[in-house]
Amino acid sequence: MAVFKKWQKIGLVLIVGLAGLLLGGKASANTVGFEVSPVIPKNQVDQSVTYFDLKLKPQQTQTLAVNVKNTSSKSITVHTSVAKATTNVNAAVQYKYLKADKSINLPYDISKLITTKQRNLTLKKGESKVVNFKIKMPKKSYEGLLVGGLTFLKQADKKPDKHAVAIRNQYSYTIATVLHGKKEFKKNQLTLGEIKATQSNSYNQISIELENRTAAFLNKLATNVQIYKYGGTKAVYQQKNKNGQMAPNSVYALPLKVGTTPLKPGKYTAKIIVTSKKQHWEFTKDFTITGKQADKLNKSAVIDHQTNWWLWIGVGLLILLLLALLGYYIYRKQRKIKDLEKQLREQQENDNH
Repeated sequence: MAVFKKWQKIGLVLIVGLAGLLLGGKASANTVGFEVSPVIPKNQVDQSVTYFDLKLKPQQTQTLAVNVKNTSSKSITVHTSVAKATTNVNAAVQYKYLKADKSINLPYDISKLITTKQRNLTLKKGESKVVNFKIKMPKKSYEGLLVGGLTFLKQADKKPDKHAVAIRNQYSYTIATVLHGKKEFKKNQLTLGEIKATQSNSYNQISIELENRTAAFLNKLATNVQIYKYGGTKAVYQQKNKNGQMAPNSVYALPLKVGTTPLKPGKYTAKIIVTSKKQHWEFTKDFTITGKQADKLNKSAVIDHQTNWWLWIGVGLLILLLLALLGYYIYRKQRKIKDLEKQLREQQENDNH
């Protein structure tokens, strides 16, 4: 939790989701158009932070309040939602709902424990409203942490200014929410899941699933991955990452980037070293890239089709050698014919004498 608190000491985790930036400009308070601020309850575990940090009993209920203010010059609509914490491909904790996000050994889904009736909020210019979220704890207690986020998304303008670039921007704020169980874990159980060839933004990669099976964060996460041809001793792919973080009970699909070289089918062995502060894990696993998978991915990937000059030089030398041998063969053949003709002439001259 130390790193979690350090990074979120500002109290409010700001996740600005942009569908686009106007002419590459940056989002500011004026362009976002609204502000949110949590009302910290008296039973907050750590009063020095401004995200929600609570420890409640089984079946206990509590209401969380968040002030939302319209700072724009016109009326806006803000959508609210609740999502569990997951880990994205950049080894960063995120708080948004995605179908592809996996959880593992999750005690309870925090997005089902926290609800609100104020799903859509309309605010006039300069207006402020309070959004209430109700927490209803499960019947049975649990160990570790349940972590999620309360997200506030400003609806994009339906009719952008006629002089503006035709890009619809969406901005959102997320307030992290932590619910402590009866006991907190000091060690994590990390396992290795599926390894497979995938693609992202038209670039091939090898996806390696690391599974945090514990209801606790993994902080200062560092990974060292080496991929070998099965039975080989020289790594064909390798990559190091550091300063990552994994959410409790989440799966981190670590992307090992293979660059612009085409994927080659075959059997491989992955060797992975993972560290998180004083914790250390080592994994070894075999996996296969089939010819069908490689062909499919390579067809749609950015591939650097570099000319193999050494191959062409070798082919050229081989052709020259064959031509030289052919020329020598023809030369020897002609020499033999000339020698025979000379012998015949000499024989005829001897016969005439």
